[in-house]
Amino acid sequence: MDETRSLAAFASALAYEDLPEQVVHEARRALIDWLACALAGASATGTGALVRVAARVGPGTTTLIGRRERASAPFAALVNGFASHVEDYDDTFNPGGTTVHGSAPVWPVVFASAEQAPISGARALAAFVAGFETETRVGLAAGPEHYEAGWHVTGTTGHLGAAAAAANLLGLAPDVTAQAFGTAGTQAAGLKNVYGTDGKALHPGKAAMDGLLAGLAAAEGFTSSTDILEGERGFLAVLSPAPKPDRLTEDLHETWHLLANGYKAYPSGSLTHPTLDAIRTLRARHGFTAEEVSEVEARVHPYAATVTGKVRPRTGLDAKFSLTHGAAVALVAQRPGLEHFSDAGATDPVLTQVRERVTVVADPTLTKRGAVVTVTTSDGQRFTESVADNRGTPDNPLPDDDLAAKFLDTAAPRLGAEPARELLDLCWRIGADEDFAGLVRRTGAVS
Repeated sequence: MDETRSLAAFASALAYEDLPEQVVHEARRALIDWLACALAGASATGTGALVRVAARVGPGTTTLIGRRERASAPFAALVNGFASHVEDYDDTFNPGGTTVHGSAPVWPVVFASAEQAPISGARALAAFVAGFETETRVGLAAGPEHYEAGWHVTGTTGHLGAAAAAANLLGLAPDVTAQAFGTAGTQAAGLKNVYGTDGKALHPGKAAMDGLLAGLAAAEGFTSSTDILEGERGFLAVLSPAPKPDRLTEDLHETWHLLANGYKAYPSGSLTHPTLDAIRTLRARHGFTAEEVSEVEARVHPYAATVTGKVRPRTGLDAKFSLTHGAAVALVAQRPGLEHFSDAGATDPVLTQVRERVTVVADPTLTKRGAVVTVTTSDGQRFTESVADNRGTPDNPLPDDDLAAKFLDTAAPRLGAEPARELLDLCWRIGADEDFAGLVRRTGAVS
């Protein structure tokens, strides 16, 4: 019954040398994808609001990704965490038992910490892995019932992941890290009721901010519960109807959940992606246009049908969780992009008309990564495509070149084409000898 302490010992001691090369490479991929998403969200309305809040609280010197302004370290973690999730374009750990956007709560802590005390690229990568493995294990221990009860898993478990990364970088002893977990766990929150608003992206931002606070407070002697995860009134007992505490430390040091991470091909909720893949495949194969389509039936997992059930979205944030809208985008656009899931995209008259032809059917025989889509054309032809694992999932991963293209698509408009390419090259090479703060500072310059 010492799961919190065992996980704390793992997180605090994890070093670059402990990581298999495949895990190191995946951490670099996660960094590139997260930066792409943070740069995409740097100009969002909610990001700007939080930047102004940070300025009202007080000045700071910590980098805000894709912006000229600076903030104190905790508020930089908040802003960068928010920006990286607001477009719903960020990575997704999505096995059967949980769904966690693992980078958004953790990388902001690493970035903010790097400008407070020097760290190498190797330490940055190890701290990220410590945080990612911690939060995903907490998510698996909480189980799908945690999400179904109304919690946003990225917000709740992200607090623990952020604290793990902070503790690792601060060099906290295992018992002190357990104290940090206690402080992070008691702050854990994030309600699904705010989906479709800025409140959703606030969750990983607050997780990063609160996790950094938890680590710093523990370093200064601040005390908390050291059994916050498995305790009688702890995280799992209170927040999960069916906890599985053994998942917290199962195959620790042997199973690396980062290797099962996924990266999004489209800037929308991951559960819409199998349908988008199927429609794009059918379009490429049969050459029909949106004008020639009279009906689309998308069969998806019941969970996917529920989460993406915003049939007539009016805002970009809603459109990201609308399977009917995503299907319309796949029918109309040559390449689905951020603009199609913006406020303008949600009310675009062409997309609005096309999505009325889409019907979603819940099918319990499918997984969350699958879909069966049938398109009927106005002349009566019917075309069907099945997707078992959408692009970007572990069994159908995005190649490194596709991740690089995603990064350049979002980074070049904010940083300039050449600085974006230089930053991408630095991310691929980040390792034992680099000053990580140098990389961080490159992300804040706006062209």
